[in-house]
Amino acid sequence: MSYVKPLGIVTALIAVVSLSYSHFIRADISFTQKPVQLQSSTSNPINKVESGSIIYTLADKSVFTQLALDTKVQMDVTGTINRVKLEQTFTNPSNDWVEGVYVFPLPEDSAVDHLDMIIGKRIIEGQIKERKEAQKIYKKAKQAGKKATLIEQQRSNIFTTKVANIGPGETITIAIEYQQAVNIDNGKFSIRFPMTVGERYIPGKAIKTSHNSTGKANNTHRVKDAAKITPSIVRRVDRPISLAINLKAGFDAQSINASYHKIIIADIDKLTKHISLDSAKDNNQADHDFELTWKAHKSLTPELALFTQQKGDDHYLMLMATPPENKAFKQLNTPRELVFIIDSSGSMLGSSMIQASKALTQAINRLKPTDRFNIIDFDTGFDPLFDSAMPAIKINKKHGIRFANNLSADGGTEPLEAIKFAFDSVDSQSDNYLRQIIFLTDGQVGNEDEIFQTVRQKIDENRLFTIGIGSAPNSHLMSTMAQYGKGAFTYIGDINEVEVKMNELFQKLESPAMTNININFPRDIHADQALGSIADLYKGEVITAIYKMNAIPNKLTISGNTANGVFSKNINITTSNDTTGIDVLWARRKIEQMMHEYRAQNRRIDRDKVQADITNIALEHHLVSKFTSLVAVDVSPTKPAEQVGITKVVANKVKAAKTATNSQFWMLLGLVLIAFSVLARRKVRL
Repeated sequence: MSYVKPLGIVTALIAVVSLSYSHFIRADISFTQKPVQLQSSTSNPINKVESGSIIYTLADKSVFTQLALDTKVQMDVTGTINRVKLEQTFTNPSNDWVEGVYVFPLPEDSAVDHLDMIIGKRIIEGQIKERKEAQKIYKKAKQAGKKATLIEQQRSNIFTTKVANIGPGETITIAIEYQQAVNIDNGKFSIRFPMTVGERYIPGKAIKTSHNSTGKANNTHRVKDAAKITPSIVRRVDRPISLAINLKAGFDAQSINASYHKIIIADIDKLTKHISLDSAKDNNQADHDFELTWKAHKSLTPELALFTQQKGDDHYLMLMATPPENKAFKQLNTPRELVFIIDSSGSMLGSSMIQASKALTQAINRLKPTDRFNIIDFDTGFDPLFDSAMPAIKINKKHGIRFANNLSADGGTEPLEAIKFAFDSVDSQSDNYLRQIIFLTDGQVGNEDEIFQTVRQKIDENRLFTIGIGSAPNSHLMSTMAQYGKGAFTYIGDINEVEVKMNELFQKLESPAMTNININFPRDIHADQALGSIADLYKGEVITAIYKMNAIPNKLTISGNTANGVFSKNINITTSNDTTGIDVLWARRKIEQMMHEYRAQNRRIDRDKVQADITNIALEHHLVSKFTSLVAVDVSPTKPAEQVGITKVVANKVKAAKTATNSQFWMLLGLVLIAFSVLARRKVRL
């Protein structure tokens, strides 16, 4: 039996490799994730839990109990406005009074304006307050034994809900309402609902983090709120969600499709469709963003749509216009220099990396010999294919395709230096080319503001286009980067979409933008436009502008520069569609514009002024923002007097996106092999 000892050694070595690989995966994909510890600990145990949906600690901080969560989404799409109600139900199965903490995603352009806390048959409506004041109100109610809830915005697409004093066995429903504008691109209407918070890489040195933090990452000097945007990620936990949509497009909607889910479509009337998830297809899990698209028959697609609203003395106007393609656009003949920045970090492992490589390969194949290109891949560091862009001749394109096919996902997500290199890697020939930078990533980072600042400072005459890859990309990062970069954002959520969506993107890249777009009103009309100016327009895109004004004008003029010269069109306003909600959309976009100003300020006094302006607009329009929050408090204490002051912390665990990597198998394999090795060695001794 002399072979047994070597076998034991080999087995042990395999076990070590398996465990090492597991650790590697966990270090690079989960980043700050820590192992489960059920024993007593002085640190926050919530940061160490890896299984279960929603958890809390007992008094000795040693036991974790699952808390059930149910999510219902109701959307009502009317024309180009989507009104959404999100209900989250918390049930406390324990014998303790607990505080619930839940991190959830919303669309980056969502205007959150309503909150209800539902306890049995009672409904407590939330009030908008300045953020610090709302926190004080919530804390006071919590200490007094009253039920209370607090909604805060951590990012444009990440929100947190706190619920104080959930009694033993009690169920509380938190209802949040928001609205957003329907997206229109290439004649296709769409809405997207994010269902999970992606696992984010947090760069920087650790700084002080509250011991009550429910995030799994510590705050750092580069991401000072990391603990608020990093809920624990769970791999295999049921997270059912029900979603229903009433679609009243204003026309007979054609080709209604959910990109990543099976749906059931029913006619309510001639112009209204009811859409719901097909539960029989086992796709009602919150692990992949939901996207719904529809089209109008080409003959019914309007060139111009106007929507108006009056609220008090203020008037609001939303305009959507499609420039005639034969007048506004033509194929670009100017030689281009394209720089591709591709994410190869650990969060891209799996289908995201496959999608990104395929997209990059397709992009390279479309390059013309007159173009120049370069590729930069990044994880913890970055690696360029060339020192600067090279001609897109056959041999160089071959090198590029081989580079794309050999990419592998590992390491942290550090795009900043790669982005700087892309902007700075110009040579003597670059001035003769139109420079376009294409950024492919899942965007799972926490240092968005650092990246925005770099793009804003370095964009100059470059144009930046972003491609979101995977089941739950950080659309806040990608859409804002594209906005600063005067480009466009494309979302690819499935390998089968790569060809179609890359073709659409390249049609934009190859067609000149309509620039310097202006909408002019009569002199007696005072119009305050949200977002300040209209972004450059690419083929297939729609001019969208929202105004707050003293009166609705009887005419307006749209003008802009195109490859064919100046485009100008006079429009007489004889009819418009009266609707509601435009004021909220205007305020949301105005706040977004002012947040750009806030980030750009270097002096504290200037930032404080912009903050005050943002706060005033948010309060006036009852909106959650970086500086305002919704808070609801039950007037009567429900917690027994002897229990007041004793609260267990509860936090959610977000179901992992489908592209996330699971390393538990490798951990289990390593442990089994170690056990086998030990038994083999014991057999030798016997």
